[in-house]
Amino acid sequence: MSISLVDHATEFADSLTAQPTLDTGDLMICQAYRDAVSGAPTKPSGWVNLYTVNVSTGSYMVAYKYAQSSSDTFGTWTNASHLTATVWRGAANTIVFPNDKIIGGAVFTTMNWGAQTAGTLAENAEDIALFAYGVNRNTTNNLAQTLGALTNLFDESNGSTFQACAKYQLARSTAWASTSIALATSSLYRTVMLILIEQSVYGIGGGGGGLILPRTFEGGYSA
Repeated sequence: MSISLVDHATEFADSLTAQPTLDTGDLMICQAYRDAVSGAPTKPSGWVNLYTVNVSTGSYMVAYKYAQSSSDTFGTWTNASHLTATVWRGAANTIVFPNDKIIGGAVFTTMNWGAQTAGTLAENAEDIALFAYGVNRNTTNNLAQTLGALTNLFDESNGSTFQACAKYQLARSTAWASTSIALATSSLYRTVMLILIEQSVYGIGGGGGGLILPRTFEGGYSA
């Protein structure tokens, strides 16, 4: 088994100009940031909320859903200033699900991605992936800095008030430790690290009426 990052897209708007490539059953994750407003963007119907924060200097939501077909879309995230859309896929007869989220601390000379929660590391390195997102209310910092062993996916600025970055790792055999990147200055930042787990599935019925359950729920997994 192995997790792959199928495609991704970003937009300084509340919807995407071009939708990422996907297929039925793929995990769709959207990070939606709303600058300088206490009130996170509104997610489209069918999305499951993972985390929301509402602060006057900038609000943020991360949510996910599973693609119903290859023509599924990320939809409109009303009032979003920035969207990050990613599509994740496992091997045949598996699903990828967001097993844990890690929220960074609040120190304005660094952007911190906190340590992985105990007991959330699967046994096989190929079955676990990390996805980090951060937004910083300053356009002069370099957010493409190395973050542990993660690969930089993007580092971009709206040119006036804020920057956003994303980083990922497709296989990991040890728990993620708290890691930071240095900032010159910042009036706000938000960070989140998602732990993605691939699991075998069973009980897949035909005709769109079957039940899909990850093996995790059948017998647990080892820490």
